[in-house]
Amino acid sequence: MKIKRALFPITKNNHIEFFEDGDHYYEKYLSCIRSATTSIHLQTYIFEIDRIGTKVRDELILAAKRGVEVCVLVDSIGSRNLTPEAEQIFRDGGVKFCRFNGIQFKWLYRWGRRLHHKILLIDYKEAIVGGINVLYACIPGSTIPQLDFAVYLKGPETVDLAHYCQHIFKKASKSETPIKKITDYISVSHGYDVGISVNDWIHGRSKITKQYARMTFEAQESITIINSYFFPRKKFMKQLTEAAARGVRVRLILPRYSDWPSYIMASEYLYEYFLKRGVEIYLWNKSVLHGKLATIDQSWSTIGSFNLNYTSYQQNLEMNVDIYSKEFTMDLNKQIDDYIADGCVKIDPEIFKERYTFRVRLSRLFFYLILAIIANFSIGLSFQEDHNKEHRFYHILRIIGSIFFFILGLLGALLPIIPGFPFFVISFLLVYKQILLNRKTADQQM
Repeated sequence: MKIKRALFPITKNNHIEFFEDGDHYYEKYLSCIRSATTSIHLQTYIFEIDRIGTKVRDELILAAKRGVEVCVLVDSIGSRNLTPEAEQIFRDGGVKFCRFNGIQFKWLYRWGRRLHHKILLIDYKEAIVGGINVLYACIPGSTIPQLDFAVYLKGPETVDLAHYCQHIFKKASKSETPIKKITDYISVSHGYDVGISVNDWIHGRSKITKQYARMTFEAQESITIINSYFFPRKKFMKQLTEAAARGVRVRLILPRYSDWPSYIMASEYLYEYFLKRGVEIYLWNKSVLHGKLATIDQSWSTIGSFNLNYTSYQQNLEMNVDIYSKEFTMDLNKQIDDYIADGCVKIDPEIFKERYTFRVRLSRLFFYLILAIIANFSIGLSFQEDHNKEHRFYHILRIIGSIFFFILGLLGALLPIIPGFPFFVISFLLVYKQILLNRKTADQQM
């Protein structure tokens, strides 16, 4: 395997603006599209034709009609509600529209790989990057938008971002159009040091994972993490508790409400581990929490699409913006303190323990195991590479076997006909075996 040049080196003098999901963010997003003169790249996991998505779609079509090259890439699973008729409206309006990694039988072994980052790139010089999809999201019956984050970026860091977005779209759409060499960017006299981190295991990229690990290891004063689907690896769990043991204040802000309630149940199984070791846990209860953000030691912050779970670690295409600035991080920590004061409830370890009955614990363990199996199953599917083709038959055989035994396990769990647990174990072991083989192959090629 060829050693790749490091993507997105840290650059100086970048302009950064922090945004929460809501009207101010939507106004900025639409105004950026309206300002485009040459090109727009929009890449997102979810694109819904709702009160927000309709406005975005219409502005993209207007941009295409005035001669702007508009490239839209959506994830085929995340944007499954986007109908063929809705897609055709984009195409008829002059937009280059593509779905990422559509489900086909010949690609079954890679269906788990998803486009999860959220990027709007304007004229290859300005960008909005974060965790906010193109949709209007709030609790049913509420008008409070979900808690989610993004940053507006301009400066030298957009140069590599321009090349990356072109590469991702070109590969997904199988376009023959050459990638444009970008060298110009908007100069900023007094800005921030910024680096972009990406995770894409199939191409050997795990910079976000490494950044979290390195910064947590080096933390001296504080670690604050806001995360919507919190299901971290044991290694990172240990790093957080080791930081707490050496006197670092570790705060986790997690959701009380979620569009995936099963994730909350699975996360709750882990709470006792953290609470026993001095980690503070706060539950955001004003709205759905979808944001992904972290700050460390008043000097480093990261905002993007990366969830601390297995699919973000080793499956999805993820992107975070890392800001190396005391000023920016201090302002962000003040905002986080406001979130805690105005919208969070702190978990009391003693009360949590009292309510941690055997029945509740068993329920949380069930969801924890189910999510672990599903995560490892989808990871196993996504790690099938084009190399080593002589063994692909056995790869696919293991996948089919995993699906078969997983279905048997579900039948056993739902119906009193057969025992379900042994089949879950067999399915998990088959997937785990495949993950080990993939990692061994990748290590051999490094």
